[in-house]
Amino acid sequence: MRSVPTRQAALFAALTGLILTTSACGSDDGAGGSARGAMTVLVTQEARSLDPIVASLSQITGGTQAAAVFDVLLWIDPKTGRAQPQLAESATAAEGGRVWTLRLRPDLKFSDGTALDAEAVKFNWERHADPANKSLQARVVAGLGITATDSRTVRVTLPAPNAHFDKVIAHNLAFIGSPTAIRADPKGFGAKPVGAGPYRLKSWVRDQQMVLERNPKYWQVGGRPPLKELTLKPVVDQSQRLAMLAANQAQVLTTAQAKLLGDAQKAGLPVLTEGKSGGFMTLFNTSRPPFDDPRARRAFALIMDPVARAKVVTDGTGKPLSTFLRPGSEFAAPEFAAPEATLPSNNRVEAQQLLDALAAEGKPLAFTYSTYNSPGSHLTAEYWLAQTAEMKNITMKTEFLEGTQYLQKVQIQRQFDAGEFVLSFDDPEPVLYNFLHSKGQDNHMQWKNPAVDQALDQARATTDTSTRRAAYAVVQRELAKDVPMFAYEQAFTAAIRAKDAKVANLTVFEDGLIMFDRLGPA
Repeated sequence: MRSVPTRQAALFAALTGLILTTSACGSDDGAGGSARGAMTVLVTQEARSLDPIVASLSQITGGTQAAAVFDVLLWIDPKTGRAQPQLAESATAAEGGRVWTLRLRPDLKFSDGTALDAEAVKFNWERHADPANKSLQARVVAGLGITATDSRTVRVTLPAPNAHFDKVIAHNLAFIGSPTAIRADPKGFGAKPVGAGPYRLKSWVRDQQMVLERNPKYWQVGGRPPLKELTLKPVVDQSQRLAMLAANQAQVLTTAQAKLLGDAQKAGLPVLTEGKSGGFMTLFNTSRPPFDDPRARRAFALIMDPVARAKVVTDGTGKPLSTFLRPGSEFAAPEFAAPEATLPSNNRVEAQQLLDALAAEGKPLAFTYSTYNSPGSHLTAEYWLAQTAEMKNITMKTEFLEGTQYLQKVQIQRQFDAGEFVLSFDDPEPVLYNFLHSKGQDNHMQWKNPAVDQALDQARATTDTSTRRAAYAVVQRELAKDVPMFAYEQAFTAAIRAKDAKVANLTVFEDGLIMFDRLGPA
């Protein structure tokens, strides 16, 4: 049996995680709000909805905003890769990982006064399974047997053993909304969410700001959360985000963009970074032409030089990616350094040979590259265009989409040829399984590789590091051989603070989400 540690252990783990505790002298009444009682945090983009069937644990899908309103059942500590308790006090495996028991903290309340109990968790997870809701987590809950055995205990029977289901809860099923509020207005809940998190929604002017106030029914005592009011502002433009920090119109932002990180460092802003596995990549839709042909995928990858792109697009701040697990990861086997396991790039002679072969068969490579309508995404797309323009028998077009449009077209409908994507994780579970397994809900490429499926299943069934390492070595070799995506820049998360802001306990997890129960003044 295995369980998530107690609260005391979790607090210790949090203190060793990504925490920014430095402070600087400055007024408590700055333009961005008093650090003593209020704080403004910049978010990557506006949330489409805060309904847990739509919002997920990512900056680009409303995760930052949702974390403030709902809190999380469990969270993955970036230092250890292990699930830690928050609203839940434990998650315990039995029967070889086939059965899990989630134990909630006592007397949890939603901000509407109703109980966050086992039935509330069951209700929320079963909403994901309802096809009518079109939840992003539908495949995660498929086949789960969910039972509320008492007011604080949820028993989950899995369709197959999973020694890491606690991380699935932390990454995919962490947000729990009030069943009373959802039943009262299921369509409107995403705009008027009710959770058991440290803050409750006060006002929301879309594309301008979300104002949240301290939740008096929050489960933690002793001054948590430290702030009376929290303002979240969506700002897409990277230079504008830094300018707002410099002017003390905001106190904190988190980012996964290398250019923004480099600019912040040049500006002398306090920065703290956390390395991640995964990275920025171009996804290929392997289910339809032209990228159902592995030669087309490989040709694109071989045209590009990640080192040269980093110099042009990120001023050299971005680190090129050659393996999918970060350097130093306990799961990066020695075989990762072998030529057959290195992700392909920068061989234009071979690329042109592949393009010519496709053209000789009447299939010259022509495709549309879908990406976000943001300055950073424009730079990368323009760089790819410039590189393909130097080759024969390849035609690339670009399409720039707003966040919700991109989410709908690429990640939900999967109606694209190639598209920008970023994947970051601390432990390979559950992110790598979700992304690469043929049954994974985040396999937007619709890639099917039996050897990868088998390896991921083996890694999921055990906690033994050596077994998992061997399985992920198989995955890495298949990625290099079959090229379902072109990965070019290492993932990371950075927390950036305004010079004159007094900020303490800035704890960041996932791809830049914040543990809002502890964020406060220094």
